[in-house]
Amino acid sequence: MNEQQNEEIREEIKKEFQLERMVLFSDAVFAIVITLMAIEIKIPEAELESGKNLGHALIHLLPTILAYIVSFGFIGMIWYQHLNMFAMLKDYDKGLIFRNLLLLFFIGLFPFSATLISHSKGQMVPFFIYLGIILLCTVAQYLLYHYIIFKKPLIRLNIDTSVHELELYKRKVSLIGLSVGGVLIFITYQLIPDPNMKSLSTLWMAGFALIFSIIMKRKKAKNQKLNAN
Repeated sequence: MNEQQNEEIREEIKKEFQLERMVLFSDAVFAIVITLMAIEIKIPEAELESGKNLGHALIHLLPTILAYIVSFGFIGMIWYQHLNMFAMLKDYDKGLIFRNLLLLFFIGLFPFSATLISHSKGQMVPFFIYLGIILLCTVAQYLLYHYIIFKKPLIRLNIDTSVHELELYKRKVSLIGLSVGGVLIFITYQLIPDPNMKSLSTLWMAGFALIFSIIMKRKKAKNQKLNAN
């Protein structure tokens, strides 16, 4: 009996250790991606040697800094949700590992896409690539979350998942909104004849943010009403 208990304890410790390795590996990828994006914020040597051009160079760095801020915020949000997801786990399987690696793969593309959009000089192709990577990250995050919450509940702790189900609903709404928004931006971009005005097509994203906020407020109000009853 003692031998069986010891074996069970060893198996639990092994699972905890393997899960910890997955978390540490994931955290390392997130940290490296953010670091690589920060490295892109640099002034060319020629500008540094000429102090009179420093202010001008800093102004030209604004798109790079903006891309870094947006990317950092998005990656930070995904990392936080990743932390919450793995806090629920007590076991793992190949499906979990595959979905986690898929998410990290798309996260790893952010330095490339952020560099493209910061040097786009008004071109829309880098923007669509950047938006596409955000969409792919959201898809991968949704697949990982759905796998833990619904598809493989045995690998997680037996806890109340209502909060996580709401977060999963947010990811679903984001997926639909980003997909529709991307299509509308592309169509609007093609329809605007003036090249200088084509960037206005990205205003669809502001509409998406507003609609997303309204939908989530209604969803929360509905959940609160159901819980009260």
